[in-house]
Amino acid sequence: MDIRAKRVIKTKKIRPRWWSGGVAGAIAQCFTAPFDLIEARMVVIKKDRGMASNLQQAIRTHGFISLYDGLSAQLLRQLTYTSMRFHLYEMGKEHLDDPAGLLDKVLVAALAGCVAGVVGTPMELINTRMQVNRALPKETRWNYRNVFDGLYRVTREEGFTKLYSGCFLSFMRSSLITISQNAAYDQAKQIYAEFFHMKHDNTLLHLISSVTAAFVCGPIIKPIENLRYLRMVDSRRLINSISYMMRFGSRGPFRGMVPYVLRMVPNTVITFLSFEQLRVNFGYIEIEDDE
Repeated sequence: MDIRAKRVIKTKKIRPRWWSGGVAGAIAQCFTAPFDLIEARMVVIKKDRGMASNLQQAIRTHGFISLYDGLSAQLLRQLTYTSMRFHLYEMGKEHLDDPAGLLDKVLVAALAGCVAGVVGTPMELINTRMQVNRALPKETRWNYRNVFDGLYRVTREEGFTKLYSGCFLSFMRSSLITISQNAAYDQAKQIYAEFFHMKHDNTLLHLISSVTAAFVCGPIIKPIENLRYLRMVDSRRLINSISYMMRFGSRGPFRGMVPYVLRMVPNTVITFLSFEQLRVNFGYIEIEDDE
């Protein structure tokens, strides 16, 4: 009787730690926080100032360090929301075929982003308020000392549900940004690797894939991002927020696009490069048997 033994090939994969995405996002945020602040002020403040004018005004009035208003909320959001967003997406990918199709990646990214948005919305609200605070009249300022003071005061003074002002827009934005960052990054990386015959751990591959994901992200996210800013600063009815956003005409939905791109491109590049380095240096090795 002829018995043929199956040949077992062991495949070694390095899996990222659950916190890798959040730490990578926090590192990136330290470099791009000023553009985040300028973008928020361009959307919320009535004056039709450009990016350079807002930047000059902020530094001249309150000093360079004021460009980092809201950083504590941004870092806490990255360490919680972004950690969950990346981890859920990476977990979801494990249940997909290899290589996974674009639609499968989009569905996994949308679900991961929506779930993570539940965690991130309160920090986004505090962050937005801290960023625009100095640009508002003194009598309407919140003057939160840090993210924890903001969370406490909103809960005590306005009620817990206030932390989820604009939550629908936040969930939508979170889903779309996970699609246009994580799924677009993976898809671009797959295409570039095959077309240019590059290894998957190639730094240039990570770089061009990150830039591609960032440019995909901008036009899709910006109108929702602008509405989210307005709803978190002033919980007016959605129709009023849309009307306020359109005060600049057709520019309204894309107001702040320049600082957004200047933030999103380096943010995405640094996040994914850091994520890949954390995966390689701190990830755990998993050995699979392929028959």
